Amino acid sequence: MKKTLIIITHPDMDNSVINKRWLTELEKYPEKFQIHQLHKVYPDQKFDIAAEQKLIEEHDHIIFQFPYYWYCAPALLKKWLDEVLTHGWAYGSSSGFKFRGKKVALAISLGFERRTFTTRHAFEI
Repeated sequence: MKKTLIIITHPDMDNSVINKRWLTELEKYPEKFQIHQLHKVYPDQKFDIAAEQKLIEEHDHIIFQFPYYWYCAPALLKKWLDEVLTHGWAYGSSSGFKFRGKKVALAISLGFERRTFTTRHAFEI
């Protein structure tokens, strides 16, 4: 069985609570998970596209783990999606659809307690 690739995108992991806890727990199972921290691997935010695409090709299960900021993923993850999952590789009629068949999940942290997240509070400022 192949490992699950966990792509972690957190700009301040050292000061995180839940994301750092997830990372600590995932690191206990190296036989199950390959952890790939984008901010740690690419502090200059310049991706090795070929290496990233190869990493995706080697895994059937991919989890994107990140904090949710202002209804968006962190900017580095958006940049990664735009630059790595390209037309002609991940999709497009002549691409071979390298992303086809991948099982993808999101592990998103919100940065506040569950009791504060309700429909009523979602629109109050």
